[in-house]
Order: sequence, then C-alpha cells, then structure tokens
Amino acid sequence: MNHFELRHYHNLLLALRDRVRNEIPRMAEVVLSDATASGEHDRAVSESADKELVLEHTEEDIRSQVSQALQRLNDGTFGRCQTCNKPISKQRLDVIPYTSYCIACERAIEAE
Repeated sequence: MNHFELRHYHNLLLALRDRVRNEIPRMAEVVLSDATASGEHDRAVSESADKELVLEHTEEDIRSQVSQALQRLNDGTFGRCQTCNKPISKQRLDVIPYTSYCIACERAIEAE
C-alpha cells in the first residue's frame, strides 16, 4: 500500500474515531434520561433503552477496533489479514477501514 492510500485510511479512521467518540456519550445520555423520565416502568421506553445499550456496546467495540487499526497503521501492518497475512482488499477496507481480517478469514471466524 502506498503512502497516499495509507494516509487516506488514516484519515478515514480518525474521522470514524471522532464520530464514535461523540456518539457514545450521547447514547448513554439518551438511555439515562429515558429511564429516569419513565421510572423504567414503561415497556416501550425500556425496550428503547435496551436498543440504545446494544448500540452503545457496538459503538464501543468499533472504537476499540479503530484504535487497533490506527496502531496497525503505526506498526506498518495495516491492510494485512491478522490470520493469513494476505492483503485485505481495498474494497473491504473502504467499507470497514478498521477490519483485521480478509473476507475469507472473516467468514471462517464467523462460521466457528
């Protein structure tokens, strides 16, 4: 991967990190305000809070993966599958810039 491609992915990851960093506190605030307003007795609000918590957990996971991807950029291992060490396709990195695995290894991991 050349310098310009690495810079492109670095910028994508930084933008994603910033977006996730801003979303997690907002989600937690929504969950807390909904639960407080309803006293957790309203089932619809409770279900909404459950969904927000799942989303918050997902965002935390993405934040962690983005940090790891930024570290791989610094280490010079970004864009290579952590299982088979083959290059990860640019199409995949454009969609999921924080991915650690090529599509074949990701499918194998998910099948387990």
